[in-house]
Amino acid sequence: MEDSKNSNPRFLNHYITEEDVKIIVKKCDYSNDDVTIKYYTIENASSKMLGFLADYWRLKVIVSSDTIEENVLCFFIKAVSKTNAAKANMVKELNLFKKETFFYSILKEKMVVPGLKPWSAKFVTSLEEAMVLEDLDALHYKSCNKFLRFDTPHTLRALETLARFHAASIVLENKKSKVLGRPYILQNEFDQFLDKGGYKENDIWFQQCMTGALDAVKSFSKYATEKYIEKIENTWSNIWISALSLSNFSTKYKNVICHRDLWNNNIMFHYKKIGDSLFPDDCVIVDFQAVCCQPLAGDVMVLLYCNLDPTFREESMPMFLNHYYKELKIILETCNIFIDNIITERQFLESAEEQRLWGLIVCACLIPQFWIDDDLTTETFTDADQFKDIMSKDKGAFIKSIMEVNTDYREKVLEIFDEIVIKYCLPQLD
Repeated sequence: MEDSKNSNPRFLNHYITEEDVKIIVKKCDYSNDDVTIKYYTIENASSKMLGFLADYWRLKVIVSSDTIEENVLCFFIKAVSKTNAAKANMVKELNLFKKETFFYSILKEKMVVPGLKPWSAKFVTSLEEAMVLEDLDALHYKSCNKFLRFDTPHTLRALETLARFHAASIVLENKKSKVLGRPYILQNEFDQFLDKGGYKENDIWFQQCMTGALDAVKSFSKYATEKYIEKIENTWSNIWISALSLSNFSTKYKNVICHRDLWNNNIMFHYKKIGDSLFPDDCVIVDFQAVCCQPLAGDVMVLLYCNLDPTFREESMPMFLNHYYKELKIILETCNIFIDNIITERQFLESAEEQRLWGLIVCACLIPQFWIDDDLTTETFTDADQFKDIMSKDKGAFIKSIMEVNTDYREKVLEIFDEIVIKYCLPQLD
């Protein structure tokens, strides 16, 4: 192969070498000696933050050979931050990069189900502190506006994708069980990789989410009155910690590899035009650094709680649970697996009811960070000192400072916090 100089040598020095580019191209079956890398470019994936714990880039490589005049290869690169030490330290402390690399390079390869529509981007390769994926933007996938909650079509597509993802776990365990002649459980083989990340009682990030939310409730909630505040304060920690127990490996309900971070930015849709309107016709999920083995209903609840208007969520809950379960049933039947042997509909609905608290607490952890406009998000979370203070020192001050000046933020975040209060701290009010 021959190649030209990269147009962004600063990035080249930080993340990727010319040899890396050659390796990436070879991973795409362009390995013949007559293939020439004419040139390549690397640029920021967005001028705004796409996520909170990494840096994101797009790599475009133009190749040619004796048989092809020119072909454009597009890649998405997720890398450990080189510009924000606090982000990089959190990723390393929680082992997030190694965990996600393991998921893509090892576990996802084992979870391939022939004929099943993809539920995530294709993994190309990993570098020392970066991973390379197909560029979903080049395939016309995009995230929804994070300030517009999912409607019915988007929710149905997302649930179908989640069913495919979960089915892949079930099919793998079923296949391995037949080969081994005994029950095979993914958790038993990969428990060292499938840890809970920040969702642990003693984790500083989780503690800040919990205490920060309580600070906001005490300052802004209509329930923070003399009559109720003592009960709220006395029950708050136990409620949040009990949610963590719902994410444990269950001895009662079917466990699968769960995503556990299904907020807007991690769900991407493809659209088709019908008349003058665009409708979602496909969906994939991204960012698997939080994966863990737990009851499948937990992921369903995280998706619904993080992306739906609460009133719409409750009105539509039976329809969405039924749709997910039927989709999972259909997929498993194509693999000759009877869903009642995995989880009956009654068991699924019971588990979903239990997992409501898990979905609500995950949403309460995430919404204070993502219900912020892109400019403020970029300004706030790209500064290493501010990032560290918010994530590990005083998240409550951050939440309250925005609530004081942003009515929409206060309403949307507080409605989630108040749902915890009404349903779990003060159930007599529900």
